Amino acid sequence: MKKKLTKEQLIRILLIVSILSVTVIGIYFLGKISSGFFGVISQAAKSVIIPFSIAFLLSYLIAPLADFFEKKLKIKRSISIIFAIVIGMIFVLGLLSITLTFIITQLITVIVKLVDILDNETMRSFFETIMQLIEKSIDFNNLSSVVAEFEEYGLTTEVILNGFGTVFSSIKSGASALISIGFTFILTPVFLYYMVKDRLVIFDGILHVFPEKSQEHLKNLAIGSNKVIKGYFVGQGMIIIFITIFFTLSYVILSFFIPGFSILHALLFALIMGLFSIFPYIGVWISMAMPIMLFLTLHFEATDPGLVYIIGIIMVLVLNIIEQLLESTIIQPKAFSKQVQIHPLAVLSSFLFFGAVFGLVGLILAVPIAGTIKVVAKYFKELNQKKKHKPKKELN
Repeated sequence: MKKKLTKEQLIRILLIVSILSVTVIGIYFLGKISSGFFGVISQAAKSVIIPFSIAFLLSYLIAPLADFFEKKLKIKRSISIIFAIVIGMIFVLGLLSITLTFIITQLITVIVKLVDILDNETMRSFFETIMQLIEKSIDFNNLSSVVAEFEEYGLTTEVILNGFGTVFSSIKSGASALISIGFTFILTPVFLYYMVKDRLVIFDGILHVFPEKSQEHLKNLAIGSNKVIKGYFVGQGMIIIFITIFFTLSYVILSFFIPGFSILHALLFALIMGLFSIFPYIGVWISMAMPIMLFLTLHFEATDPGLVYIIGIIMVLVLNIIEQLLESTIIQPKAFSKQVQIHPLAVLSSFLFFGAVFGLVGLILAVPIAGTIKVVAKYFKELNQKKKHKPKKELN
């Protein structure tokens, strides 16, 4: 039989609910009143939190490499860290350069072939029409008639100005995003250096900000979070291995049936598929573009291609759909739930939630954040249980 709540307990619960409700409503209306101020604060916080979070995550990869250089090559700690960061940056930038160069080269080849296929007379007449419109538009003697013609099609001055305003806002947003990305690329290596070099010093500094009674709890939480993040990297490594093996086998089999698609291409594309999987949802599109652009180039360069390359493109899309279904529904949740010890549904939910809040960085950090939250919740739950079962001291 359930124990009934006393009057004092009921009043306490209602008081807590009332305080929480008033707090939430107050924050909501305060946000409405000063949305601009909070927007600026939020943007400033993100500009620091994002590179710091990326550096914190990458420190788990760079620290072992720096330790290897320090112990094996007998290099000073600071130099070994810089050396490890430089090697990591060269690897990432080299991988991106190879991928983008390949895609752009193949794209240019496809565009050139498409232009050659089109009728030259048709293209010439098209450009002549464009030039006539431009010359007519810059003829100031005929400006009033041009404006009248534009207005007949609904292109009034107000519409054109609004269009320019939209374009300007888009350019401004794009420039702001590029600046933010630039600051992230600059700050991340700096944060990463100090995160690897002075991790314990930084943690002790943060720890001493809190009261002495809570420091022991924070240490235990840090140990649990550290275990979760290491498990995340193990799980991510398992996923990379699975993707690489899946596409190695499927692309090698595909190379036997498609002329010009060698086994070397298959191995390269499979490796890039695996490595780019660390960028959820985006990495697959970048790496998938490589075989598709190659097949398009081979199709336009062949004298009698038939449907073999079109079928190859369809097979690439089908293989990616199959792999994504296997990864997102079976491999990824199972790997992370085993290593990070959170439920597969929580893994999928964390991707959706943190991806919506922080974008690409949120997708990358979703599992470590979710695992850390679970560690905190589990720790305090166990702490409360210990307090409940702790025997009370007898009164003298």
